[in-house]
Amino acid sequence: MSKLKTLKNIIDRMKAMCNYVTLQANKSGDMTVKIETDTAQVATYFTGLQGTSRTNPMNDDRSEWDMPITQQSSSSSTNSIDTAEVRLDIKKFAQLLHSQQPYAEKMVFNFCNNSMLHICIVAEYFTLQCILPSIQL
Repeated sequence: MSKLKTLKNIIDRMKAMCNYVTLQANKSGDMTVKIETDTAQVATYFTGLQGTSRTNPMNDDRSEWDMPITQQSSSSSTNSIDTAEVRLDIKKFAQLLHSQQPYAEKMVFNFCNNSMLHICIVAEYFTLQCILPSIQL
């Protein structure tokens, strides 16, 4: 079973327990999908995902487009962070996964820490981009 189908099945089971899902990713290609309720915390881990990186023309370590983890802050630091997370409405995320599952060759997740998740769904004849805002509790 592909990792994309596995993610869809996990999200389907998790949405019965909670309204929000937290996705965490790091530059090593590891992603954690978790939910938290009053009685339990459920998490699953994806390892060995492909991380891509493109630096900007100024040759500093900030990422522009294809980096799975980016830092969005008003501080003067230009160093990218090691991990990023977003909290999403699980029903909207599941709806997106279900709508494009049969057509997707791959999905690229671009994280803006605690801000949004930019998803590129790549299929044979089209590429679909979607932005899911992070939910702040």
